[in-house]
Amino acid sequence: MPLRLKLLLIAMVTAVFPLAGWRFVVQMEATLRQSQERALLASARTLANALPAADGELRAALIAPAVLHARPMQVDIVADGYPDDWGSWHLAPETLASENGSLHAELYVGRSPGAVHLWLDVADATPVVASADASLDERADHVDVWVRDRYGERRWRVLRRTDGIGAAQPMPGPDGRQPGFELPAAWIERGGGYRVELRLPQTDPALELAIDVRDYPVAGADLPRASASSGVRGLRYRALAPLWRESPLLRSLVPDNARLRVLDREGYVLARSGRLRPGSDTSDDDGDLSFLRWLRALVYRHLLAPPMTQADGYEFNRLRVTVPQVDAAMTGTPGASWRPAASQASVILTVALPLLHGSDVVGVVMLEQTSDALLLWTNRALGSLLLGGLLTMLVAAAILFGYAGYLSWRIRKLRNAAENALTVEGRVVGNFPRSSAVDEIGDLSRSFGRLLDQVSAYTDYLRTLGGKLSHELATPLAVVKSSLENLEQESMTESARIYAERARSGAERLGALLRTLSQASRIESAITAAEAEDFDLREFLIGATAGYRDLAEDRDFQLAVPEQPVPFRGAPELIHQALDKLVDNALGFCPPGGHIRLALESRIIGSVDIVLSNNGPPLPQKMQDRLFDSLISVRDGRATMSPHLGLGLYIVRLVAELHQGEASAANLPDMSGVEFRMRMRGMR
Repeated sequence: MPLRLKLLLIAMVTAVFPLAGWRFVVQMEATLRQSQERALLASARTLANALPAADGELRAALIAPAVLHARPMQVDIVADGYPDDWGSWHLAPETLASENGSLHAELYVGRSPGAVHLWLDVADATPVVASADASLDERADHVDVWVRDRYGERRWRVLRRTDGIGAAQPMPGPDGRQPGFELPAAWIERGGGYRVELRLPQTDPALELAIDVRDYPVAGADLPRASASSGVRGLRYRALAPLWRESPLLRSLVPDNARLRVLDREGYVLARSGRLRPGSDTSDDDGDLSFLRWLRALVYRHLLAPPMTQADGYEFNRLRVTVPQVDAAMTGTPGASWRPAASQASVILTVALPLLHGSDVVGVVMLEQTSDALLLWTNRALGSLLLGGLLTMLVAAAILFGYAGYLSWRIRKLRNAAENALTVEGRVVGNFPRSSAVDEIGDLSRSFGRLLDQVSAYTDYLRTLGGKLSHELATPLAVVKSSLENLEQESMTESARIYAERARSGAERLGALLRTLSQASRIESAITAAEAEDFDLREFLIGATAGYRDLAEDRDFQLAVPEQPVPFRGAPELIHQALDKLVDNALGFCPPGGHIRLALESRIIGSVDIVLSNNGPPLPQKMQDRLFDSLISVRDGRATMSPHLGLGLYIVRLVAELHQGEASAANLPDMSGVEFRMRMRGMR
């Protein structure tokens, strides 16, 4: 596991403290939120019990079996039959239909100060117009408007007579009396039907209306083709239920920074009052927040906020509210919900309680109140504890992670220096960096430096050991050889002469080994002191091959060089010695009748390859990468009479490196032999 990850996991332990604080704050916030819900539910319950008894008009609209919802209108409008002064409807129409479905009408009701406005849109494909002498008034298409208030029952009729602004004619009521005034009205023909607009003065709040639409098939028909009225079957009065009604009583009952809405069975807002805290529901006041308050609100929304409901459907300017919370209250289940306000620093708590008339639910009281997004922020000590814990954890994690990165960088730097301190053959290169830091990594780098110094000294000793041994053993070996020669002049038994011959053979082999060691030491010294010269490498190989062919005996020695000269800058004597080692190695492994091929190639721009291939046994796979190391040999017992210390190919590698190149060996593709390649770029 990486060090940075370990330290990061350790840093996560510090999260226990802010986590415990966070859990405490969550529990405290939930407790405070539940307390606020209970308090607002108690206020709503008080209002639900007081409103029906204190406001008779509201109570009548709630308990009435059937009502006509009147949308609020700010000013009186002219009854001209055109909808432009009604604005957007924001209200579903009241549908009037005949029993057989052949007559369909849509009724809109509006209420302005002192008047009730009716808009009727009727689909009628068989227009029957009243006669000019009014003889067929009862048998022409018409609309009757019935009004019942403290003055009794009254009726007006709008006839299909003229297209445009007119008047609704007073008609006799059930008691035979008729109103003493006409009503402003308009009848506008349209494709497939007509529109009727009528203005009715309102002098009694307990006004009830009934609408009757008659459609005759032809002029003078005894019975109408269809009749649509405000009742399911026949005429039925409906109480007028104005929407958005406000009264001083409501304003006195609503708590501060809260608003009240009273809904009927269908969710229409019959009464409303109060307002929320400015900016909490109609505008976004985030620009006025301080940074700390904004940060607290952000933390709350993402870490502590309860499940929030969608704000859609709760707008205060709605004539009808149909959200799940209201639907639940209609079934008798009170509830509370939280939703986000426009301001990041506030939330809105909404409670809904059923309004009961006896055991029946006749409406809903909806009470809303704003609150700080996080109630616990009012206790600054606890809020600071949470915020300080979070910031401490983040800072501690950042410091530990940064320190882990710094340690990892130092360790990687030490690892890279250790990997590059030794060459493939084990030589110490460069000056190993020793850190001056007083920590464990600094001690480790200095220990590595001392170790490499010892390895370098020991490697230098081993490199010069051959020369020292050849120098020190030369005199004792000469004494042994001269003693054996003198011994051969003496008379000896046959068995003693055999032993003397074996001793002389061993001394000669020991002398050959010493000469090889001396040669390797001389070549290394020569490589160090070699000087570069310019020569033609092609002619150089042609001349060297002439001598190698004499040594090949019955083996086929081939040469492949370019036709044009190959200028090269290097040490020809050292290259010749490297070739001697390669050819000697090839002659040692190539069987009689085999072939040896020497080639000069230029595969890479700026470098030349001397390639020597021969028949023979393939190289072991594990030895291909170590073949050019010092004292490494793969010769078997066939070469016991000619001792090899594994220095030949080592010298080849040294010569290649002197010429900024490399030496490599590989088996031939058909595994019939071995190919040695010495790639050189030239001396500087």
